[in-house]
Amino acid sequence: MMTMTFSRFSLLFALVALVATVTVTPSAAFAPSKASSLMTRTQTRSFTVDPVNAFGKKKQQEDLSDIETRDMTREEMLELNAKNEDIMNMELGAMTGFSIVISLPIFYLCWVAFFSD
Repeated sequence: MMTMTFSRFSLLFALVALVATVTVTPSAAFAPSKASSLMTRTQTRSFTVDPVNAFGKKKQQEDLSDIETRDMTREEMLELNAKNEDIMNMELGAMTGFSIVISLPIFYLCWVAFFSD
């Protein structure tokens, strides 16, 4: 009885797949459309020249005086490294916990497969 139902289901699935294959038109998602290729051929390029900067007027210098740069001291570097190490350890623990939670159903199925009668 079970094989009969499975056979009918597989036959119905094959029939639906065949009908879908025949009736659905193929997609042209990765092919250039005729309208866009026609449009690019008919467009002309126009270049405009700014009359003020036509003969190489110099750019104004940017004022970067508000940016302060300096090297970190050894203590600041060690403090930053310790902070980054703590953050990375927390992320590693969170990723490990998440992967274990996601793997619990698989662990359960393996347990049942090996220890069931």
